[in-house]
Amino acid sequence: MEKHEIDRQAKWLHIKYDGEDRDDECVNELSIYQNTDESELQMLVSNIDFDNISHDNTFALTKEDAKVLIDYLQKWIN
Repeated sequence: MEKHEIDRQAKWLHIKYDGEDRDDECVNELSIYQNTDESELQMLVSNIDFDNISHDNTFALTKEDAKVLIDYLQKWIN
């Protein structure tokens, strides 16, 4: 695995990062799924521990949340 991978497949966006020094240096993954039937983005955050066990957390992002996030990220990029 590359240190940082981004993969987009249909309605999925996967971002993997291996070796996060500020954490535990284990693999972290963020997966986002766009379901056209819902008004929220489904998000899955995974962290794989030293025993190769995945710990998953889910989160939903509304369109209003996304607008605030876009503004936040745009200011950071600039």
